[in-house]
Amino acid sequence: LIKQMLVRDEGWKEYYASEMDTIVEDNAESQVYDRLLKERQAEQFFCEGEYEKAISSMQRLIDGLNVDDTEKGWYLQQLARYTYPTSIAESIKIQKSAFKKNTQLLKPSTGIDYTKISYIHQDRLNNIRTYMRKFSDYGELFLSVNATLDNLSFGIEATKFEAALKDVGALLGYVSQRPDKEIRKGPDNLWCGSNDHYLLFECKSEVSGTRQEITKHEAGQMNNHCAWFEDQYGPNANVDRFMIISTKTLSYEGDFTHKVKIIRPNKLKILKDQIKGFIKELKPFSLDEISDDTLHEFLTLHHLNVEDFSEQYSEEYYHKTR
Repeated sequence: LIKQMLVRDEGWKEYYASEMDTIVEDNAESQVYDRLLKERQAEQFFCEGEYEKAISSMQRLIDGLNVDDTEKGWYLQQLARYTYPTSIAESIKIQKSAFKKNTQLLKPSTGIDYTKISYIHQDRLNNIRTYMRKFSDYGELFLSVNATLDNLSFGIEATKFEAALKDVGALLGYVSQRPDKEIRKGPDNLWCGSNDHYLLFECKSEVSGTRQEITKHEAGQMNNHCAWFEDQYGPNANVDRFMIISTKTLSYEGDFTHKVKIIRPNKLKILKDQIKGFIKELKPFSLDEISDDTLHEFLTLHHLNVEDFSEQYSEEYYHKTR
């Protein structure tokens, strides 16, 4: 096919022309151009020192937006920039709002408040259905889950691995966070299950498979995150702590201050296989009409309840002696 295009094959040219002739021009007006003009106007006001006009223009643009939180956060950041010359305090307040919507943006200078997660008024099975409603059919769900699980692999870049772990938590009906990403403090991932049973994860997906030990520094990181959790949720919170890493041997110099279990590649693979098995069970059903009993049966069958992570997918660490 490529050769036909390169040599300008007559048959290819005829086919190309016939297909192009079938294209119907879409005369629908795009709102993008109008939005760009409003952005330019607000920026021009700001450059000219007309700060109040810049603020008003950007606020009107934001009020009329029909976009997701990630994009809306970006516009709020522009509003915070326009507000800064007239009120630093208000600018920081707006930037906090922008950062909560999109954690890829600039972190406010005074930081942001952490929002604790809880299972109060949450229902796991409804959470799973909410996750499934994002997809038009089973095939789309299956492909998305497979792509997520591909990123939940050792050797994958840390940010992709942690994003995949958060998505897996949501898929399984847990309340799922990335505190380190969202507020620059705390563990890489934090899930909350029924009866406020928490799962805390420290991810070391980029650690070499030939690494022999968990270093003193890595143990210290885990200890800091355990202390952060205890400070936020109290010493009596029901939490299982996991380090996802390729070795279960803790160096002689390192110590854990709390009970920690290790998830190595073999255990992670078993978890991924069970998730794939759970998704395959859903194929005969309409995604929005699966009964509670059926969902619960499949979750239990594939060991995907909150207590299973400690019992099925992790192991005790070995503390090296001299």
